[in-house]
Amino acid sequence: MLRILGVVALLVSLMTPVYAAESPRDKIALLNATLLDVMQSADALGFQGRYAKLQPVMTALYDFSLMSRVAVGSYWTELDEQSRTRLTDAFTRMSIATYAARFDGYSGEKFEIISDEESVRNTVLVKTDLIKSDGSPVALNYLLRPADGDWRIIDVILDARFSELARLRADYTAMIQREGFDRLVETIEARIIELTPSG
Repeated sequence: MLRILGVVALLVSLMTPVYAAESPRDKIALLNATLLDVMQSADALGFQGRYAKLQPVMTALYDFSLMSRVAVGSYWTELDEQSRTRLTDAFTRMSIATYAARFDGYSGEKFEIISDEESVRNTVLVKTDLIKSDGSPVALNYLLRPADGDWRIIDVILDARFSELARLRADYTAMIQREGFDRLVETIEARIIELTPSG
């Protein structure tokens, strides 16, 4: 919980409040509908088709630039513009590839939005359940912030407890400290290859 609060505090410190038209709940409803479509068509689409279907939606819904910045913490200030772009690009592709690999089949699952609650400094937490075929729920909570007149996802809280961005931040900053920035990007690229089926 302390790790989640730490990441939220950092995200808040980087924000400039901006009016956002469509609601956070609408954004997550769009994401859920896209994921459900991808799952139901998973075999016909294949990995590349799922990736292609997810890419425009996730790029529009997620603030991958801010997430990349938070994931490397204070090391961001040490990176030149080319390195920042390189990191954000790799981070974005890895995030989409992860979803394309994870949502690879359908057996009666459905999504339910439970609530949307105001959080710190203009952020909103949208609580969602993925209902598995046996009826058991998996909590997927999304933290969104206003940016450039829209709402963007900045973190995913798994099982209502584990911040995905906090986990990545711990891993990424440790790797930069041990092995440097280039090694981090190489590791992200290797993860993308690992997620992508060959052939």
